[in-house]
Amino acid sequence: MNEIHMQRSRSSLPPLSTLRSFEAAVRLGSFKAAAEDLSLTQSAISHQISSLETHFCVKLFVRDGNKVVLTKDGAMYGTSILKAFAELSRAGEALLSKERREIVRVSASPSFATFAALPHLQKFKSANRSLDLRLEARNTDVDFNTESIDAAIQVGGPPFRGLHAHRLFRSKLAPLAHPDLCEKFAPLKSARDLARMPLIELNNIPGMWEQWFAKADPRIKLNELNLSSDSLLAAIQMAESGVGVVLAPFPLAASVVAAGRLKALFRPSLLMDKRDFHLVYRKEDATSAKIKAIRKWLKDVIAELEQRTNTNDL
Repeated sequence: MNEIHMQRSRSSLPPLSTLRSFEAAVRLGSFKAAAEDLSLTQSAISHQISSLETHFCVKLFVRDGNKVVLTKDGAMYGTSILKAFAELSRAGEALLSKERREIVRVSASPSFATFAALPHLQKFKSANRSLDLRLEARNTDVDFNTESIDAAIQVGGPPFRGLHAHRLFRSKLAPLAHPDLCEKFAPLKSARDLARMPLIELNNIPGMWEQWFAKADPRIKLNELNLSSDSLLAAIQMAESGVGVVLAPFPLAASVVAAGRLKALFRPSLLMDKRDFHLVYRKEDATSAKIKAIRKWLKDVIAELEQRTNTNDL
C-alpha cells in the first residue's frame, strides 16, 4: 500500500525545477522573461517545461507565431501553481520575519503612492519599527489568490469578492490647470469658459468631464476630447506641463494645489460614485497586526490630506 502511495505521489508531484520554470513562464507570459527572472537560458526553460509536459503526458503550452500561449490544461494547472508559489513565498517571509522585521507588502495606484503614501512613509516606519513596509505602485488590481501582497489601495467599486474593503474617502472632483494656461484662457469665470480649454480625459474612468459639465451647466455640449491619459498621475503631470486641464480628486490632489503647481479653477464639487479609492485585503487577515497598522497609518494620512484641502479653502 505504501509503495503504491509513493508511486502516485511521485507521478502527481514533478521535480521542483520544472515547476519553478513553469511558474515563471505563466507569471511573466514568456519563456524569455522566465529565463531572465531565473537567470537561466531560454532553452533551459523550454527544456524544463518540455520535461513537465512529458511527466504529465499533457501539452501545457502551444506556439502562436513568435509567442507561446497556455493550453486549457496549462491555464488550469498554472492557476494552481501560481497560488501554491504565492503561499510558499508568504510562508517563507513569515519564517524570515522571526529573524528580522516583518515585511508588509502594499500595492497602491501611482497617484495615491505619489501624493499620499510616499510623503508619509517615514511616519509608518517610526510608528511600526517591527514592520518593514514595501510599497509597490501599479495601475492594475491585485490578484490576492496568486500574489503575496498584504493589502492594496486601488480605484474601484464594490463588490470586492472574497475581500474586506474600506473606502478611504469620498472624493470630490475639481478641474486643475497650470497657472500659465489659466492666464492664456483668462478670464475663467464660468463652466462655458472652461469648455474652451483643452481637457484631459482619463481612459480608465471615461465620462467624468461629461458628468462634471452636466452638473455645472447642462446646456454645454462637449466636443470630442483630444487629450487623454491611462492614469491619473500621468494626467496630472500633463496638466503640470501646461498642455491641458485635469479633473482631479480631492483630498488626494490637495498637495499639488498647495505647492502652487496647479490651480483649482472651481471648488471640488462632483462627488465620485462608488468607484473610488479603496483599501482591500484578505478577510482572514482582517485582525492581523499588519493590517491594523496599515489602517491606522492611512487614517492619519487621509486626515492630513483633508486638513490641507480645508486649509487651502478647497
